[in-house]
Amino acid sequence: MEKEPFSHRIRRIASNNLPLTVIIVAAVLLELTMGVMYYAAQRIINDTMQKLVETEMDAIYLGICNKFAKVEVTVDNLAWTVTDDMKHPDSLKRATYQLVEHNPELLGSCAACIPNYYPEKGYWYEAYSVRHADGSIQSFEIGSARHDYTKMEFFKVPLESGVGHWCYPYNDDAGAKTRVITYGMPVRDSKGKIAAVLGADIPDSWLVNLLEESKSYRTTQRFVVTENGELVCGEESHLFKQLKKLIKSDADKQGYDMIEDQNGEKLYVFFHTIGGMTDWVLVSTVNDSEVFGKLWSIRMKLLTMIAIGLLLIGFVVYRSSRDLERLRKVNAEKERIGGELRVASQIQHEMLPKSHYQQDDIEIYGSLVPAREVGGDLYDYYVRDEKLLFCIGDVSGKGAASAMLMGVMHSLFRAISAHENNPARIMQSINEESCRGNDSNQFVTLFIGVLDLPTGHLYYCDAGHDAPIILENGQLRHEACKAHLPVGVFADVKYEVQKTKLVPGSTLFLYTDGLTEARSEQREFFGLSRVEAVLQTCGTLSPEGILTKVTDTVRDFMKNAEQSDDLTMLAIRYTPRVFESTLSETLVITNRVEEVAKYTDFMKSVMERLQLDTSFARQLRLAVEEALVNVIDYAYPSEIEGNIELHIMSDGHTLKTVIKDYGVAFDPTTQQMADTSLSAEERQIGGLGILLVRELMDTVNYERYDGMNILTLTKKLK
Repeated sequence: MEKEPFSHRIRRIASNNLPLTVIIVAAVLLELTMGVMYYAAQRIINDTMQKLVETEMDAIYLGICNKFAKVEVTVDNLAWTVTDDMKHPDSLKRATYQLVEHNPELLGSCAACIPNYYPEKGYWYEAYSVRHADGSIQSFEIGSARHDYTKMEFFKVPLESGVGHWCYPYNDDAGAKTRVITYGMPVRDSKGKIAAVLGADIPDSWLVNLLEESKSYRTTQRFVVTENGELVCGEESHLFKQLKKLIKSDADKQGYDMIEDQNGEKLYVFFHTIGGMTDWVLVSTVNDSEVFGKLWSIRMKLLTMIAIGLLLIGFVVYRSSRDLERLRKVNAEKERIGGELRVASQIQHEMLPKSHYQQDDIEIYGSLVPAREVGGDLYDYYVRDEKLLFCIGDVSGKGAASAMLMGVMHSLFRAISAHENNPARIMQSINEESCRGNDSNQFVTLFIGVLDLPTGHLYYCDAGHDAPIILENGQLRHEACKAHLPVGVFADVKYEVQKTKLVPGSTLFLYTDGLTEARSEQREFFGLSRVEAVLQTCGTLSPEGILTKVTDTVRDFMKNAEQSDDLTMLAIRYTPRVFESTLSETLVITNRVEEVAKYTDFMKSVMERLQLDTSFARQLRLAVEEALVNVIDYAYPSEIEGNIELHIMSDGHTLKTVIKDYGVAFDPTTQQMADTSLSAEERQIGGLGILLVRELMDTVNYERYDGMNILTLTKKLK
């Protein structure tokens, strides 16, 4: 059987595998196209690189030449002037002073005479003037055996050659006190003989800075060297040692060459002679990897992408059938997750207090609209011992993690505030608990307030939250808040309590940043000024009416824009009931046990006037007496006498007893009550008196105000 020709076999395989053939042909054409584009781009980049580097070197060359030329002309002209006035040493000192004075670019100037030129000055005489940092110029003589200028390059070369010369940078310890470059010009006396060298110093830093300017490439390194390869300016490195050999072998000292460094990386080396009064050469190097690295990286990425694309094309048919099944499963999983999030949202909503709450002296309305199914904002409030304890907060981030932390914050607030009335101490405890194991570094901005309902005194603590706004008599008042770090950042943060007072009828408005940072379709923030404008129009609206109006205004502002953050607001209106006393009596005693007898007579008189049932009156006297004795025993330090004021008032329906003293602060409402379920031996000492007062009275309220303890006991009359 005759063997099938190779070309026929290729055509047969191609016709039987047409999709594969198309992919292979497409891959080959793409690779050829990329190859042509790569080498064209490489040539363009190479030409551009050469022009950029040559332009940079031309600029540095011109900078050096201009600097040198200006100094050379100035010194050469002055050298002719000095020739006519060499009779006195001081003339040289004046010449150096004038040279520095009239040329701000010069750091210093010297006039170094040949040995014994002025016998009265000794073997060495060098007049020197230097410009100090403050702009002043000082002239002095520096020639000596220690500073033998006759052996220095700036003196020797001009003396031997008879023409000007730029010396290599050197440390001038006697004159300029820094590293300088000196141009020396021989000065002849009236007989035409060289009598001195006039020098001008410019700081070496000028040349160093010039070499570092205008680098188009990060890896560019520049050097100034002599024709023999000696380093004038630049870093002494392994690369310079390679360049030194290259410079010695390159006679032209122009154009560019390519070498490899010690790591095998290619370098472009450019040369440019400076000329003039120097034999210096400007050298600049650029790494090949920086010039063409991005191009090579792009090429490899494109090749990788093409290979991946071709594989995907071959794989797409196989995957399409499986993708449909996967899509069905994904939709089912999304529905399951959505159901769980709806349940989580319901649980989170049930953790919050009721949106609306009202009693005689307070009306509250709160709202929380999460940006997602669950949110990270929270608010809470409840009344205990005639005090409204409330908070509002914003957990960093969004989603399930923030919602979980929100639940923790809510639980901590409830647990800690149950036995604590100081918002700063509540905040302190919450912060310490939040920092334990906070590996995710989440934090919470939190505002905690305690409103004393009988007096309207508001105590609060702010941990990085937006300050509340008070609506008072038709005006807005921004309450100042001390800057504290949010909760959960550092465990050792010290929080401070602040206080203010709410007048009857005023409303405290609290919110999270989801209100001020709500965005319109044009991405404009709602802002605090719009919040203030809406609140100004609320007038006598109820808390619910205020929140409804603010919410509607925000929605009109956002229109169809997506809500980006949780929106939480809380409005608290203070409406204390006016207590119209039909009976008001006051007793002032000292903190002595014997004074209790006065109290007994006082209470009997009050009870008789109120015509109370004997058993009921006995309970009232017992509760008040227990509280009063507790104040007598503990309010003032031992052996210190202090007054205690007892004020009893009634409006016919309620009996209110107020005990005031200026002793040490003590809040009985936050103390742990005795556990009567335990035996006498098992119970801790104390707590029974507090339990008795709480059992007998309807409300027990404590407040520390202006250094005074104020304990208020109320009881509804039968």
